[in-house]
Amino acid sequence: MRIDVHAHYYPERYTERLAALGLRQAKGAGQSSDLSSRLRAMDQTHTEIQILSSAALDTQVRNLDGAVEAARLINDLYAQTSADTNGRFRAFGWVPLPYVDEAIAEMQRCLDQLGFAGICFPTLFQERPLDDEAFAPFWAEMNRRKAKAYIHPVGAHSMCHHGMADFGLHTAIGSMAQVQMAAQRIVYSGLSARYPDIEFIFAVCGGYLPYVWERIRKNLERALTMSAKGAVGGGFFGWIKQTPITIDDPMKPFRQFWYDTSVQDIPEAMKCVKSAYGAERLLLGSDEIFASLIEAVQYIETNRYLTAEEKRMVLDENAQSLFHFDCRH
Repeated sequence: MRIDVHAHYYPERYTERLAALGLRQAKGAGQSSDLSSRLRAMDQTHTEIQILSSAALDTQVRNLDGAVEAARLINDLYAQTSADTNGRFRAFGWVPLPYVDEAIAEMQRCLDQLGFAGICFPTLFQERPLDDEAFAPFWAEMNRRKAKAYIHPVGAHSMCHHGMADFGLHTAIGSMAQVQMAAQRIVYSGLSARYPDIEFIFAVCGGYLPYVWERIRKNLERALTMSAKGAVGGGFFGWIKQTPITIDDPMKPFRQFWYDTSVQDIPEAMKCVKSAYGAERLLLGSDEIFASLIEAVQYIETNRYLTAEEKRMVLDENAQSLFHFDCRH
């Protein structure tokens, strides 16, 4: 079954409500409820299911009542979209973190009542990383349910860095860095080791992670052996003693994650990705509406770094082995 795990849809009703709740950047950012052109692209590419998420647009309402209202609204709209299309569109739900109790309640509703594929996360909630200690009860409940956690950047969250606010650099550079940062923090903090039954999925192949894979590996080896102590002192890598990382295979925790392939503008990406994660950890991702499903599928079909078997795995096998969707249409 062909499944696109990376797609966006911002209904006008949702974005207008976000604007009313104080997120002015959402004003006018909504899309029409007519999804016929997207369904045609899915048919053209033999894609049976597309999973929607509301990440990318900064949807974080910074007060409890508004955050809960916004999360419930987008989740209800996604559930209705799925019903209206006989399951062609599924969804990753949104939760109102950093409000932990309310986030747990909405996560439970998404998974139990709405039947969503998992939960979507930005890399930061109100400037707090996903491994924030206060979020532990939420992750414990996700782990108990063996839930899927889809992690996607929000470009605006990179504007805190000097120079990022101009020329679209917050998205072109910052978004990719955010995803890599999130993956590394989830491993280094021990979050993925404490909650091993959560299936973590990272957008855009993990950002810059596969391109600096060898550098990260060597740095971890230096940390584990303390071979860099003379240069940076004994405390610089002191945090590694609390991690599950081992000298025999420092990068093993990263190969236990999943990564979507929404890098169709980087032909050589698959060469790096294969040597880092292996094709068995890749899921088809298009980044609709910001990119093209047709181009995303063509990118895999024509990629010279993937074998025919690996292309089949990425396009038609890996995602179904992870989600076990039924085919309703």
